[in-house]
Amino acid sequence: MAPRKAPKSAPPPAREAFARAFREAMTRNNVRNIDIVNRFGVDSSYVSQWRSGDRPIPADKAEELGLLLGVLPETISEPFHRKRVGLTIPSTAEAGSRQVLVDMAGHTKIERLADFPAPDGPQFLILPTFLVRAKSGHAALENVRWVLNPSRAMEPEISSGALVLVDASVRTHDAVIDGVTYAYSLRNRPDIRRILIRKDHWSVTGYGKHSDLTDVYESELQSLEICGLVLGSF
Repeated sequence: MAPRKAPKSAPPPAREAFARAFREAMTRNNVRNIDIVNRFGVDSSYVSQWRSGDRPIPADKAEELGLLLGVLPETISEPFHRKRVGLTIPSTAEAGSRQVLVDMAGHTKIERLADFPAPDGPQFLILPTFLVRAKSGHAALENVRWVLNPSRAMEPEISSGALVLVDASVRTHDAVIDGVTYAYSLRNRPDIRRILIRKDHWSVTGYGKHSDLTDVYESELQSLEICGLVLGSF
């Protein structure tokens, strides 16, 4: 009779906490194993082992994975956690709680701008606070949202597909400043462009003096929905 194989041992509780955070982030963002395989060029068995906790996510993969999933890399990768945060890995008792110790100092959670169509990707981003501050100036951080620029109208100032930060508290027509760039929706079509205020109409236009513009007269001004003031882009 062939000898019986020893049952597969469970990953250490601390590592399972990271694996659980990874699995939950994948589920939350509808990311499949094959999506990670194709994006990172890793073997599918590695992704399965990252999910099960049999293999930790390498530190050099954690940051890009974190951006993809909208989580801090130190919450899904034990090696990155050791390297970045320098905290003691939770004990068995601590790992039983569904929380992993995370140093949020220096980072800000930015929600997606809900008015624009949901792109593939996370509902929020975790960005270094100093980068957010550099773009947002005096805007309150709790009002800052992110969106991907849907058109080429503002190139080269803002590239198509660029990550744009918006002050979502600016949403009324009387708050609009002539010549400033806004995220808006006109006739249910969202875009990012400059808004010009004229005597008998408003216009939305792209970057530069000779850009195409669309006039919006007073009778249809209600169809121009202001979604936020553009603060900057990456």
